[in-house]
Amino acid sequence: MPHVSRFAAAALGLLLALGVPRAHATEMEHLDTQALVTASNDIVIGEVESIQPHWNAGHTKIVTDVTVRVTQTLKGRGADRLTLTQLGGEVDGVRYTIPGCPSFARGEEALLFVWRDTRGQAQVNGLAQGKFDIVRDPASGTATVQRSVPGLAVGDARQLRLVPQNQPAPRILLDDMVREIRRAMGEEAGH
Repeated sequence: MPHVSRFAAAALGLLLALGVPRAHATEMEHLDTQALVTASNDIVIGEVESIQPHWNAGHTKIVTDVTVRVTQTLKGRGADRLTLTQLGGEVDGVRYTIPGCPSFARGEEALLFVWRDTRGQAQVNGLAQGKFDIVRDPASGTATVQRSVPGLAVGDARQLRLVPQNQPAPRILLDDMVREIRRAMGEEAGH
């Protein structure tokens, strides 16, 4: 047994000497609607038109450009289209994933809280916390929202309290979420 322990210690030492990076967990701070509104440059409702994964300029990471046709702007520039550049994606059989990041599908409709980095590139705010999928009832046309990433479903429009994973996630009316965003923007303007 001591021989195995010495071997394991030697292997670990070799890995550290070679500079093998340590694994890091993704940490996420809970953001309520007020925090998402305050930290977002843009808040839009739109439909995903295209999804283009590619290598970054240094060929060190895969990023995905998601083009959204904006149907309603609640905060921000008011452009007809918005391109999000998200970490992760798949190119040439190589997949790069970031736990907690939102996923996108062509044709889906979403409410998006967006921040811009120093170069002006748009990204979903708070990882997947800033993406709410919109579902419209075919009979009534009523639109509801909810997050689709496991563990991030919410139970209300203001506090965005997380729903325990063993419980069904309620559908939140899009109109209620928009009202809460506008309320939060009013509080933001008052400060």
